[in-house]
Amino acid sequence: MNYEMRELRGDDLFTLLSIVGKLDIKDDFVKMFERNAVTDSEVDAEKRGMEATANLLQTVLKNIGSVKNDINALLADLCGVNVNEIKKLGLKDYTALLINFFKKPELKDFFTSIASLL
Repeated sequence: MNYEMRELRGDDLFTLLSIVGKLDIKDDFVKMFERNAVTDSEVDAEKRGMEATANLLQTVLKNIGSVKNDINALLADLCGVNVNEIKKLGLKDYTALLINFFKKPELKDFFTSIASLL
């Protein structure tokens, strides 16, 4: 199956922050941003945002059990389907959907914005 995801909206911020909070990775982000804080340009902030996105994907995959319901609900909302449809996806389709989510430009923007605040 191939689901099309809508763009992230401002209201999705709360779900994303909840997921980040449950993964308890704030300190990891702060350390990463502090390491790169010597130069504070837009390019550096974008680079930190992309690195944060990759780290989040890796952390989510390692700890999927603790955020599974949140991820499934978010993916269902983004695709305009119910959560049960997401849960029933085959492994290949689910993984592809998850990877496509983490490739969304708006997600990079979310982490870039956070990076510029820290």
